[in-house]
Amino acid sequence: MEKVATWFAIFIFYSFAGWLIEVLISFIQKRKIINRGFLVGPICPIYGTGALLLPFIVSSVETPLVIFCVAVVGSAILEYVVSYLMEKIFRVRWWDYTDQPFNLNGRICVSAALSFGVIGVLMLKVITPALLGMIGSLPVAVLYIIAGLLAAWLVFDILLSLWLIFGVRVTVGTVQRDATDEISERVQEILMNKGKLNRRLVKAFPNQTPAKKKPRTKKSTPKKQ
Repeated sequence: MEKVATWFAIFIFYSFAGWLIEVLISFIQKRKIINRGFLVGPICPIYGTGALLLPFIVSSVETPLVIFCVAVVGSAILEYVVSYLMEKIFRVRWWDYTDQPFNLNGRICVSAALSFGVIGVLMLKVITPALLGMIGSLPVAVLYIIAGLLAAWLVFDILLSLWLIFGVRVTVGTVQRDATDEISERVQEILMNKGKLNRRLVKAFPNQTPAKKKPRTKKSTPKKQ
């Protein structure tokens, strides 16, 4: 149980760190702070997931070059799968690398994968060992309390965010436009009028693109005799 609490705390740490990275990138690109992330709270779970998977995949590997290569390939696979699944579930693309060189269907690109490779090496060689030392110095009871509070907050955040995102999906569906380009200004206007939390989603994902929807076929109704 102590190991579960420890690695959950590490998951939250890297999810928050990933959110900070996304905010920093957005600030560099747009010169303004944008609250990035799928969830309402300041975390990006895909970073935390990668941080948990990588140590188990390369548990017996010490060479930084091998760790780098595994992190590059692993992050690309994880990012592609998550992008595909989220688009299928929510009919919205949450990030798009189509303007980046050497991208695959706009879901992954070489520059991002290489960046994650460097992060993976730093994570396994420097950051995670330091985190394990810090967490290990905490009393077990304190660790359980922290992990429990973080878990409760995460569950609430997920439920709230899913409710909002499905609201976004319905709104996108009300706009009669079959497109994979950037979400239209009209859709953003609709979302901005639905409340503060929905406005946060628009600001967090100004470049989200609705997935193509299959046209509905009208069912023929039998004529009354």
